[in-house]
Amino acid sequence: MAQMSWTTRWESWRELMGRSGTPQRRRVEAFLQTHPALLYWGDSWFSTPLYLNLARQSLLRITGMAMVVGKPGATASDLFAPNEVDRMIDRINGSPFDVLCLSAGGNDQLSERLAQSFRAWQPPRQQPKITGQAAFDLLMQAGGFAPVLASYTRVLDAVRRKVLPRRPAFRVVGHTYAPLQRIGAPADLTVENIGLIAWIKDDIGPWLWKPMQHVLIDKAEGKAFADLLLFEGFRDGVLEPLTQTFPGLFTYADFEAFLPARQPAFWYDEIHPTEDGFAQLASPFNNAVRSALPPVKWGAVA
Repeated sequence: MAQMSWTTRWESWRELMGRSGTPQRRRVEAFLQTHPALLYWGDSWFSTPLYLNLARQSLLRITGMAMVVGKPGATASDLFAPNEVDRMIDRINGSPFDVLCLSAGGNDQLSERLAQSFRAWQPPRQQPKITGQAAFDLLMQAGGFAPVLASYTRVLDAVRRKVLPRRPAFRVVGHTYAPLQRIGAPADLTVENIGLIAWIKDDIGPWLWKPMQHVLIDKAEGKAFADLLLFEGFRDGVLEPLTQTFPGLFTYADFEAFLPARQPAFWYDEIHPTEDGFAQLASPFNNAVRSALPPVKWGAVA
């Protein structure tokens, strides 16, 4: 095991771990004394197949073991439903994971959910168009990211109650999204941008501008609205409060100031970086992962 061993199937994970008391299990246990075992659980930024997304770019720079699970396009409420959380806690308690990496929340206020929130503006209805700030204020007044906060809280509360008593060093790491740049632009589906999934992918967006073009004055207001959603809404309204509620357990990587993401070429559509973009994001994300690990395992994370 000179590099990261990872899988997306629990059957393969069990085979990799080996049965208790076997030579394979002893090799794994010795290896994990100085190398991490990571569980990535999330939406398309972690789970889109045939695409070097953030999870894959992260684990390619780590020497250890990893499991990657999730569902592209899923909301936090879908991913972190009570039965899913219970199932995942059982998985965590049955495996020697050091860190749970979470990626969710970006889909909760996009596409049809965003159109529903602003249904008074959707055709054939007509309302005067508004600014990004006004639209964001209306969204927050209607509950905003409260369901996302509740979903993350469900995960972290379960970890605190059911995992930490047995493994006090266990940690959870999340991340913000980066500032969007290609508002209203359809996906640029090339193998160079997103790998082989370009040949079979048919959802090209745009996921934010399509519903909001009837609401907002112009794409500049769309950009302002997106920034408010991702940072004042998701980061300041979800991730930051979680660090206060679960101090020492939960931390996150903040991509707002990540300069490469300010370039349109960093993105292949409105909400997803290219493979190269994710490769660049892996560095600040892995800094957060490294900090969450015991010091003896820091050297395994690049």
